[in-house]
Amino acid sequence: MAKSTITKEILAVLNSKDTDPSKTLLSGRIMAKAWAKQFNDEIRLHTVQYFMHCVISSYWNSSQIFSFVSFPLQPYNIELSYIELDESIIAVASVIGKAAAELDVITASYELGNLYTSILPEKLRSDNGVFYTPPALTDRLLNSVENAGVDWSTVSVADPACGGGAFLAPIAHRIISSIHFLSPEEQLQHLEHNLKGYEIDPFSAWLTEVFLQVAVKDVMSLAGRRIKSMVTICDTIAYFSDKKNHREFDVIIGNPPYGKLTLTKEIREEYEESLFGHANLYGLFTHLAIKLVKSDGIIGYLTPTSFLSGEYFKKLRMFIRKETNPLTIDFVAGRKGVFEDVLQETLLAVYKKKNKLSSENNEIEINEIHTLTNGKLKISSAGKYRLADDTSSPWILPRDIKHAKIVASMSNMKDNLITYGYRISTGQLVWNRHKEQLSDKRTRNSYPIIWAEAVSKDGTFQLKADKKNHKKWFQFKEANDFLLTTKPCVLLQRTTSKEQKKRLITTVLPDELFKEYTSAVIENHLNMIIPTSTNSKVSLELLSTFLNSKIVNDAFRTISGSVAVSAYELESLPLPKPSKLKRLQTLINENASPDLIEKECTKIYTKTNP
Repeated sequence: MAKSTITKEILAVLNSKDTDPSKTLLSGRIMAKAWAKQFNDEIRLHTVQYFMHCVISSYWNSSQIFSFVSFPLQPYNIELSYIELDESIIAVASVIGKAAAELDVITASYELGNLYTSILPEKLRSDNGVFYTPPALTDRLLNSVENAGVDWSTVSVADPACGGGAFLAPIAHRIISSIHFLSPEEQLQHLEHNLKGYEIDPFSAWLTEVFLQVAVKDVMSLAGRRIKSMVTICDTIAYFSDKKNHREFDVIIGNPPYGKLTLTKEIREEYEESLFGHANLYGLFTHLAIKLVKSDGIIGYLTPTSFLSGEYFKKLRMFIRKETNPLTIDFVAGRKGVFEDVLQETLLAVYKKKNKLSSENNEIEINEIHTLTNGKLKISSAGKYRLADDTSSPWILPRDIKHAKIVASMSNMKDNLITYGYRISTGQLVWNRHKEQLSDKRTRNSYPIIWAEAVSKDGTFQLKADKKNHKKWFQFKEANDFLLTTKPCVLLQRTTSKEQKKRLITTVLPDELFKEYTSAVIENHLNMIIPTSTNSKVSLELLSTFLNSKIVNDAFRTISGSVAVSAYELESLPLPKPSKLKRLQTLINENASPDLIEKECTKIYTKTNP
């Protein structure tokens, strides 16, 4: 039996008639998550699905759902393994279902879908990037698609990874509202022909069917029949690789899964035009959407922001711009309270598929979205921005309104680290590959190890090894030459925490270190910015100071939303002409205050003249 520690006192609180249903659902999810953690992954999936079936049964059978004609709950399409749950967890399931029935179907589908994903095995959830879209963001994306010219009464729509119906249920609502003049039977037939979902998880597909039926319950009641299935259970990528399944739609919309995956030779060849290096699920689903949507059709996707700048996405960026005109991008400000347990920054994007006569449109409307405490959105326009002529290059866009002026300046900058006379390399030492050579004791053939903590937030260098497993010295052996650094360079922390205000944290690896030790070994959590000649246009100290400034960090954030600092994104960062930095060099030589130096950096970077 799946045991629970939920007491009668807790259940009494949950069952209280004075309790706000949203609070009941929150408390119920907390209890369910704590309960689910007791199971190992082998039995957890079946157990939580059986629990969720109890929740949905309670939701369906509540009196608020069907008031005209009684339809029994649609059976789950794959037989569930019977799990003996104890009475208290069954009671929790019942309370959660009844509380959800007090909410509108869109909110209920989100709350119950979010409950399901939150109690799934963590590995399954993270490996497949399974997260439910909050109703406010769903509504925003649907409105953006409408603003792009979509008429719900005439379009065919597909969600290629429909999950539990976060998009399909509200779309069904909008379609029904737009065709209200048809008979109930005609309305159902219209939906059945024009609204489709595809989902790899049979249980999520079943949830979608349930919520679709609730969304159109009044029409079903008047028509006297249940709406037919509109969800195909399949591996969507493989399904549409079979030519007999190909179909085009006017609108493709959704929140595709994300995460790296290994592709078959056939799938890699099919998606070759958008693939470079590692494949990511949401990149494949973006390519698929472009394939499935008709000319002049609309794509609305909620995805991570990483495709905007990452090197592995450069061919995807080229493919998107070849086949579509990006219309709008909404950056979701902050992750807390938006997507539970999601660390990646996210955006809403709308694209229009080109036709043979389409002209290139490099301008994108940019907005910043804040989720308020009441669940509604605050939408702030950052204006329209042009993409670079090089279609593979990162999309430099203001991710919040404060960065709008910076992006305007960046568009006039033609220099970068390469033109400054530098190249970027990652530290060579992977400590666990050379454990036996690390020591706290210096010997004749040892060199100091430069760990990430040597780079202080204020831009100073301190030779130290403070963290666990960090030793001070590397015992050199034959064939270790590739690990040695013999000349000064700029060191930059490769990874930062999401809470840190700065992404670029740099210092200069000083010449004095080499005078004392001749060489050093740099760990792989540091990037090295190395002069390519003895006459670099910008000195090491000047470059480090400039990169460390708040304004350049803000500029870098318009390219990268990741906590990791990649060489590719660093090299893509537009920089002012070296001659613009002369005054800054003077201030450094004069040991000017940090405030004066910061002001000068801001002045340099926000001047719009090239």
